[in-house]
Amino acid sequence: MMITVLYVTFASNNFDGATYSLMDLIKSVRDQVHPIVMVGSKGCVYDYFISNGVECIVSDFKEDLVGKPVKAHQYVKYFLKFIPNHFVYNRKNRRCAETVSQILEGRKIDIVHINNTVMSVGYDIAKMLNAKVVWHLRGFMDLDFGWMPLRGWKKYYETLKLTDAIIGITNPVLSHFVKTDRDNAYVISDAVCNRNDVDLVLPKEKYFLFCAGLLTEQKGCGFAISAFAKSGLADKGYKLKIIGEANPKYKSHLDDIIAETGLNNSVEFIGRTNNVRDYMRKATAFLMCSLHEGLGRVSIEAMFYGCPVIARNSGGTTDFVFDNKTGLLFDDMDECAKALQRTAREDLHSIIRTAQEFVQDKFSVENYGPQILRVYNNILK
Repeated sequence: MMITVLYVTFASNNFDGATYSLMDLIKSVRDQVHPIVMVGSKGCVYDYFISNGVECIVSDFKEDLVGKPVKAHQYVKYFLKFIPNHFVYNRKNRRCAETVSQILEGRKIDIVHINNTVMSVGYDIAKMLNAKVVWHLRGFMDLDFGWMPLRGWKKYYETLKLTDAIIGITNPVLSHFVKTDRDNAYVISDAVCNRNDVDLVLPKEKYFLFCAGLLTEQKGCGFAISAFAKSGLADKGYKLKIIGEANPKYKSHLDDIIAETGLNNSVEFIGRTNNVRDYMRKATAFLMCSLHEGLGRVSIEAMFYGCPVIARNSGGTTDFVFDNKTGLLFDDMDECAKALQRTAREDLHSIIRTAQEFVQDKFSVENYGPQILRVYNNILK
């Protein structure tokens, strides 16, 4: 019997990691699940699912998040805005739940699957539809983005406790929110590629790769440039290629770092591209410099495509990058620069192969579906 699942997703007008992961999730369970995707507005995400034969509904909502106050004056600003923000949240999300309930009236929805850490509206929708709730935690919220729940942590945790199942994309993400020994708490790594979608190009070209949808300080783009400068590899003809977009202010900051370190001819901004795979295949190594990465799909993609990963020893990255086995880990800029030098100097073929075998088992679409279905079946017993 088919399970009908309503997926409540975060993005409408851009493809982020959570959206790509949802696409792979739905592909992996289509034989046993009838998927319905709810988005906040029409856009490229809506168009993608419709073009792939997935039913979509549209209902605007407000995420359960707000910038986390850091300094004293920010707390004053936060509390001044709390009441109007909370009013908008309640009004908009109540209307969203009512709209979705009306659209799906007369249909049996078995599960509401919340596709992001900050979407409490999914719980409200599930209660109105009398459906089970799966909450997919895809990031740290506060550590990686400096956010906190708009309704406050106490209310957020209370809602989490009431969900039927909680999935964390890595052990660090799950343990950040709940006790991992809970019967209804699961760590399930995202599907990133098909099992046989591996590649290896040798020899490598003389460049390192940094990639993020949005280039920010949290993602560590400035750190990557400084570490590359410290490695001295620009003098040996190596370049740093950067994929992604930055707002003008941060791009100006990055340009200043490049000018100060004399890397004007050694750093290349590529912008957004649909050809990330080709850049990964040929790169000497891939740099993951985020301070608190929940998972890091791009790191896993690099491993599939035969690109050694140099990663910060923190966050969800430590679930799959093991030092000197599936990649190289660093704790500070000196260690990062040394890792860059090592990848330029040594043959890391054995690390590449070990990494590919690991991600084939842990992050393949083929292995993903059965794990998700096990969660669904457990809560529908």
